[in-house]
Amino acid sequence: MRLVSIASVMLLATMTNSAHADGCAAQISAYRRAHGLSAVRADAALDGIAHRQAAAMARAEKVSHDVDGNFFVRIKPVRRRLAAENVAAGFRTCAETIKQWDASPEHRENLQIPGARRVGVASVAKPSSPYGRFWAMEITD
Repeated sequence: MRLVSIASVMLLATMTNSAHADGCAAQISAYRRAHGLSAVRADAALDGIAHRQAAAMARAEKVSHDVDGNFFVRIKPVRRRLAAENVAAGFRTCAETIKQWDASPEHRENLQIPGARRVGVASVAKPSSPYGRFWAMEITD
């Protein structure tokens, strides 16, 4: 019975992470459409890259594009022509994180990258960190 419970919890966590990423992708799409740009769809491969980046930042308790390795090396397997990454920490929700990215010219440029079609988003909680939660977004065509 214990194995079934653990498997159920793992399945629920996977579904929750997937639903969370899809919900954040929808919010990023709405943001882009409000700025006259194409919508983006959630992409599982980009979600994975984003999750590894957010988890690496949480482990290091550091907000950095390079904590999980060079961005261009990490994104190369799924990138076609263009790609960008936003990272953040300290925000509880996707909406708060998007608002912070919009307030930063460099992050806003990534949110509004022309021709983007796919996005991956992840957040990883680390309650022992002063940040509490780490975010990564990967966006590409």
